[in-house]
Amino acid sequence: MLDYVAIDFETANSYRGSPCSVGLIRVRNGSPVAERHWLMRPPEAVDYFDAFNTIIHGITEEMVADAPRWRDVLPLIMEFIGDDVVVAHNAAFDTGVIRYACAVDNIAWPELRFLCTMILARRALSLPSYRLPFVVDALGGSLDEHHNALADARAVVDVVSGLADRRSVGDLDGLANTVGVRVGTMRGGIYNGSVAIQRGGLPTLSRVEINPDADPDGYLYGRVVVFTGTLFSMTRQIAWDECSRVGAIAQKEMSKRTNVLVIGDINESVLRPGATLTNKAQKAFDLQAQGQAIEVMTEDDFLRSLDPKPSRVD
Repeated sequence: MLDYVAIDFETANSYRGSPCSVGLIRVRNGSPVAERHWLMRPPEAVDYFDAFNTIIHGITEEMVADAPRWRDVLPLIMEFIGDDVVVAHNAAFDTGVIRYACAVDNIAWPELRFLCTMILARRALSLPSYRLPFVVDALGGSLDEHHNALADARAVVDVVSGLADRRSVGDLDGLANTVGVRVGTMRGGIYNGSVAIQRGGLPTLSRVEINPDADPDGYLYGRVVVFTGTLFSMTRQIAWDECSRVGAIAQKEMSKRTNVLVIGDINESVLRPGATLTNKAQKAFDLQAQGQAIEVMTEDDFLRSLDPKPSRVD
């Protein structure tokens, strides 16, 4: 059965843990049966609105002035989700909203299983962009109010239904398995993302041929990209493949050719004693100090850069 809860968050500012709106759709056997939408005030420590975010979703500080705080809405969200798998487009972002907001409020993460429709779409479809409006359109749907949390959650339902129909499967696990995507989990402070998984044997990194049809005006076209840390939205190999698709060159180590470093999540336990940066990150900053032009990106920045016209990915 296609039973799950679709979710979408909007945030007040550039800090990921600043939720100001959430939309949820409960789905049973592929059909929506209930929905919820809440406006909320972000945690006190990050309670401010950036003009950029307001332009995107239209929510202002005045609109949430009388709304409950994040910590008060979270139990309502979890009650609605129950034991369901949560599905989101760019689940790394939406689950990150939960984790970061809980961190700034000093409360424990809830336990969740989740699946990412953006990763599913990247594995199942060939599109110029995997932002939600592109994916919905490719599957025959429409999205008229992008960045309205409830409208985006409804679009996620359309994506799941469209992909399930194409793959002739009737449940989430089957859909994930047919395209080689893992259902993610977060519990007890441990996070395992919903990412593409390597089939057969140990994962190895291999550079594929650069796409001859890549857009020469693309943001990453012709650039040399290195990754450090754990990516939440895709495996390292998929990231390398995406670089090739947009005309960039992925390499393992920093060099005098490198001009982009993408920094994922850093596990402090792998750092040298007393270090705050990975070897690659330290090398990047050393090369910058010597005059080499290296752009340092977050994972979200990298995802935006894969699109023809970069914007927040969801």
